[in-house]
Amino acid sequence: MSNPIHPLIRPPQLKRGDVVGVVAPAGPVDRNQLDKGLEVIRAMGFEPQLGKHVYARSRFMAGPDKERAQDLIDMFRNPEVRAIFCARGGYGVNRILSYLKPAIIRANPKVVVGSSDITLLLNFLVQNCGLVAFHGPMVAGSFGRAEMKQSRRQFKALLTGDAKSRVLRSPRAKVFSEGIAQGKITGGCLTLLCRSLNTHYEINTRNRILLIEDVSEPLYRIDGMLWQLKNAGKFKGVRGIIFGEMVNCRSQRPGDGTIEDIYADLFPNPGFPILTHCPIGHGKEVWTLPLETSAILDSASKSLELKNCGVKQGV
Repeated sequence: MSNPIHPLIRPPQLKRGDVVGVVAPAGPVDRNQLDKGLEVIRAMGFEPQLGKHVYARSRFMAGPDKERAQDLIDMFRNPEVRAIFCARGGYGVNRILSYLKPAIIRANPKVVVGSSDITLLLNFLVQNCGLVAFHGPMVAGSFGRAEMKQSRRQFKALLTGDAKSRVLRSPRAKVFSEGIAQGKITGGCLTLLCRSLNTHYEINTRNRILLIEDVSEPLYRIDGMLWQLKNAGKFKGVRGIIFGEMVNCRSQRPGDGTIEDIYADLFPNPGFPILTHCPIGHGKEVWTLPLETSAILDSASKSLELKNCGVKQGV
């Protein structure tokens, strides 16, 4: 497992008029959803530039592995591109990581935003390249599918360095375990956190506030993946956990119980704060969060306060 490279680099903040690259490192993109999402990005004041292979398709992926990786590398190399926004998740990021060039990425630090399958890319950027990466909405997969008024505002504000974007509250969240904790943020989609285990990009959770979310998985699979993380020691030393809404993750048969039953079995005496039903990953609203940035999780106020926006200001 790779440890984060120090010092960690914060990418330059975005400004109105900046060119932002849009790439598809994972699954194939729906053109209508992408068009809608691109309009949202333009309305924020950014100018999207599509990756060469963004509309490609190879089985269940957005083109061959090397082409998807090349789009990412090209965006990092292009001095006119100030950020890289992922079009959608799906599947395929695990197949391109070996083609990425940490030296090129580190020499050209840029904002990178995504979630779902992009979890592996974000974690790779943090742990293998030493670059702050952002877990948040995607162009087609998020902005192209839902209105997301709050998410749009916070996404733009955070990436442009507006301090107001640093305090996030979720009144609809549920408190599973009370407390206040401080730690650096990590995590993402549960399926991908498990897929990282025993690889060169295995997730590092110690002393972290861990994000966990997923979508459309039956409860027995959620149970199995969470126990895989627990048995791999990934809950030892965590400072706190934020569970997402776990959209469409439900029982298949009467008597299967609830997701709260799974949490109760996993954490009989957690000793750290745990919030559930938070807007991360798959949902109608999605927080944008800078990974490996220090934050304070407070169960009483159902809030997460970031130490900084994750971007380097004044650049």
